[in-house]
Amino acid sequence: MSIAQFNDDCPGCRPAVLDPTTGHVLPPEHPVMVTVNSVWATTTLEERRAFHNVCCLNSRTPEDLKLVAGLNGRIQAALNALEASSSQAFAE
Repeated sequence: MSIAQFNDDCPGCRPAVLDPTTGHVLPPEHPVMVTVNSVWATTTLEERRAFHNVCCLNSRTPEDLKLVAGLNGRIQAALNALEASSSQAFAE
């Protein structure tokens, strides 16, 4: 794991989601992680570095925070769409 510097090949340098019931990290095939990873696949190198800086190095620079806020917004929008489509499928 690369704590000091971002590395695209490091699994610790990318988003993870915990199941609040079990406390375990969701597996890559879970619909939430598929959605998160699909957004992650669209990120720029600058966004990925900012994510690492904020999450691993506790960066609070305005530049890093702005990039991560945008990324978090895209992830949240994708998760909201996933929830809406799941609710729609359940209702049918």
